[in-house]
Amino acid sequence: MDYFDYSKDLLESGDALDFDIESFLKESQELEQQRLEEELERIKHQLEQRKEIYNEATQDLESKLEWYVDRLQGMNQRRFSSDKEKEEQLKTKIGDLYSELRQERRSAWRDKQELEKEKRDLLRELEEIEAQDLVGSLLSEGGTPSNF
Repeated sequence: MDYFDYSKDLLESGDALDFDIESFLKESQELEQQRLEEELERIKHQLEQRKEIYNEATQDLESKLEWYVDRLQGMNQRRFSSDKEKEEQLKTKIGDLYSELRQERRSAWRDKQELEKEKRDLLRELEEIEAQDLVGSLLSEGGTPSNF
């Protein structure tokens, strides 16, 4: 089976000579840099959203916890009340809320760490692109690292 020789056709038409590999690479690099910067903005936005969600969740849990602790303290002040079962239920609920609060804090910390890791990776990629751009500009100017 014979395949069409695209390179021969391009060379004959002169179109291959119009293709500028350097500008193509530069444009690709700029697009990649733009994509990475957009990803960084997305992560920044997610970190802010997660912080808001975390604050709302912990405030809600702390409010409930305070309410149950106040009820328990009120029962303890009225010692003539012999409702031990209700007192145990309150203590259990308080323990559950403390556990939920700890879990929420751990979950928020893990989530933040994952986003921060993703952010560091993106920053590393951006630094690589900037380094490539610097090397490319030095090479195009005919400079060498020893000219510094």
